[in-house]
Amino acid sequence: MVFLDSPAVIKTSHVLSYDEFLQSYLLPNRPVVIGPSLVKGWNALEKWTRDFTDSPQAAATREIDWSHLAEAYGDEEISVSDCSKVDSFGNLECESASFSAIVEEWKQGKGQSLYVKDWHLAKSVDRSWTDDAAVLGSPFYTTPDLFNDDWMNAYYSSHTSDDFRFVYVGAAGTYTPLHRDVYCSYSWSTNVCGRKRWWLFPPEQTPLLFMQKRNVCVHDVRDVDPVQFPGFVRTAPLVVEQEEGETIFVPSGWYHQVENLTACISINHNWCNSVNLPMLYASMCDKVVEVENALDDIRQLLQASHPDDNRSWKAEFCTVVQQLVEQDAGWNWLTFWRMVKHALHSAAAQEGRLPTLDDTIPCNPTSQPIFPCPPPHLRPPLSYISDQVRSCYVDFVQRDRFECEGDVETVIREVGILLDA
Repeated sequence: MVFLDSPAVIKTSHVLSYDEFLQSYLLPNRPVVIGPSLVKGWNALEKWTRDFTDSPQAAATREIDWSHLAEAYGDEEISVSDCSKVDSFGNLECESASFSAIVEEWKQGKGQSLYVKDWHLAKSVDRSWTDDAAVLGSPFYTTPDLFNDDWMNAYYSSHTSDDFRFVYVGAAGTYTPLHRDVYCSYSWSTNVCGRKRWWLFPPEQTPLLFMQKRNVCVHDVRDVDPVQFPGFVRTAPLVVEQEEGETIFVPSGWYHQVENLTACISINHNWCNSVNLPMLYASMCDKVVEVENALDDIRQLLQASHPDDNRSWKAEFCTVVQQLVEQDAGWNWLTFWRMVKHALHSAAAQEGRLPTLDDTIPCNPTSQPIFPCPPPHLRPPLSYISDQVRSCYVDFVQRDRFECEGDVETVIREVGILLDA
C-alpha cells in the first residue's frame, strides 16, 4: 500500500504547458495534481465560499457559503446518494430532491451522509441553454486549456441535451465507491472548497479488484473482505490528498475511490480525445461481449427462429445488444462513432482539409459551441489524431457482428472519407 502523498502521484504548483501535460501524463496515462494557479479567476472560488475563522486569533480560512448556493441554485432538482445505505447490488441508494431542501438539512446538522453527485449544473445555467444571459452573468467556471480537447463534451453539447460536466457537494465522510469512469474516459476534478482523499489503481491492478469468477468489484477500499476479494491484498493504490483549489487528472482506465475529508464542493468532467480513444474503443468492445453473454438465451431463440438465415438473426441480435448497451451506460456504437466523426470533422475543418459530408447528426441549436475544436497547440497533430481513429476504424469494419449497418454504416462511411482526406 502506498501511503498518503506518495511521490508516485506528482503534485505541481505551476500550470503545465500542453506539451508537458501531453508528454508526461496523457501519453503515459499517469495521474497528476495541479495547483490552484490552474483555476485562478474562477467565479465559483469567490462566490461559492466565504471567509471563516474559529476565533479572532486564528487565520481566516474558506468555507462553503451555503446561503449563497441555496439562493442561486435552490430550485435545481438534484440526485442525492446516501453514503450510509448500500443496496444489494453494492450501489449507494439515491433519491431526487431540490438542492435547497438538502442544504436546509445540512444547515440543521442533519443528512451528513447525503452526497449530491453528478449534478449537471453547468448545463442548467450555461448561456448556451438559455436566452436570459443578463440574469446568469459570467459562468461559474471555465474549462482549463489543458482539458479543452474534450471529444465527449464537444459532441454532447453540440448534438444532444446532455453532457459530462458535474458538480459534487457533500459533508466530511461522504464518498464515491470504487469505480472506473464511463468507458475508460479520463476525468479531471477541482476542489472549489474542502479536501478529498483519492485511492487510484493502475489498470494492471484491475483484476485484483474483483471477486474470483464473478464480475463484482470492491465497493469500499477501506473495508474489503479478504475471502471474497483475495487478490486485493496484492494491490498497491496510489493515495493522495487533494487540497482546496487543486485539480486532479485521473487517467484512462484507472479505478478510483474518493472520500471527502471535510465538507467539500468540486467541479468534475469526464472526457476523452484521440490519446485515449483506443482504450474507449476496447472498453466498448468488452461491453458488447459482456452484454452478448448476458443475452445468450435470446441469441439461441433468435437463431432457432431463423435456422436457415444467419444474417437475419445476427442482425436482429445486434440490434438488441446495442439497445441494451445504450441503456446500461448511455452509449452505443452509433454514439461512439458520431462523437469520433464530430471530432475528426472539426480538426480537419480547422486545418482546411474538409471534404463534403452528408451530416445526418441532429444539431443542438446554439449560437456558440461550448467546446469548439481547440487550436493545434492544445491538441495532438492531425496526423496523430487520424492514426488513432484509423486503428479503431479498421478493427471495427472487420468485426463480424453486423454492427456496421443502418445509421452506423452511414457514420462509418463518413469517418472513412475524413480519414482519406
